[in-house]
This record gives sequence, C-alpha cells and structure tokens, in this order.
Amino acid sequence: MNNPYEDLEYLAEFLPEEGESVIVTRRRGQLVCESYFETHATPPAQAGLIDREFYGRLTTIDTRLRILWHTPAIIAVLTYYWACVAFHRGFGLGWSAWYLDLGLALIVGVTCLGYIQQRRKHYFLNAICPALQKWMIDHQLDKYTLIAWLATHRNLATLRQALTRWT
Repeated sequence: MNNPYEDLEYLAEFLPEEGESVIVTRRRGQLVCESYFETHATPPAQAGLIDREFYGRLTTIDTRLRILWHTPAIIAVLTYYWACVAFHRGFGLGWSAWYLDLGLALIVGVTCLGYIQQRRKHYFLNAICPALQKWMIDHQLDKYTLIAWLATHRNLATLRQALTRWT
C-alpha cells in the first residue's frame, strides 16, 4: 500500500486541463485515474428556462412594439386639428356644427388605429419574428411555452398579444 504522498504524486501526473474532469477510484488497493468527458445535451442556457439576457430582449421587443403608436398618433391629432380648422373656415361653420367634428374625429381615429396595427404587424413579422424564433431555438422553447410564460408577466402583454394574434 502506498503512503499518501505517493498517492498525491500519482494524482498530480493526471491533473486535467482547465475545464476537464478526472475520476479517481480505488481498485484492488490502487488509485486509478481516468479522464471523464461530460457530454452536454443542453446548451449553456438551460433548456426551457428564460435567463436574464433573454428576458431583457423580450422586454426590449415589447417596448418597441408599444412605442410604434407615438408618431402616427401625433400626426393624426395634428391632421384632425387642421382638418377641423379648414372645414370650419372653408364652409363658414360655427360652433353649432360640432357634431361634424366628432364624425371627422371618428374617421381619423379609426384610420390611425388601423395604421398603427398594420405597422405593428409588419414590424413584428419582419423584424421580430426571425430573431425571436432563433432565440427560442437557442433556449429550447416552443411558442406556447413562451406565450404561457409571457402571460405571467403583465409588463410583456403587448408581445404576448402580438404572438397570439400574428403567429
């Protein structure tokens, strides 16, 4: 039987490189060192889990989808205002024709909402979907698992609605 120092010298000869593993077993009173290579079935990000980076990307996507309404809404309000001014000046109408302004507001509002939805859909399908599918493959998530996870996070409601509506 070897003394402990001889055993340590024997083990020192088999120390692995960084990131490798060694299994030390005792067989018939002798220490036996064997290299151990662990095969990873899952990528570094654990399968089915959403890490901080992926959560950050989802939050960014949701924010971008939410802010797509700003510019069209401002343009619609300005268009509505100047259309009302032109309409009242052009036809010489006073405040008594306020109901015509409501009709014009309805037309401008519906047109603006339709344009915003069209813009969101186009941005989602062309810019977000390809990247989102790649990230879902990297994290081994399917669409329905992601939607279920998004349902538990109210701050990502816009992204969840886009996923359920357009995919």
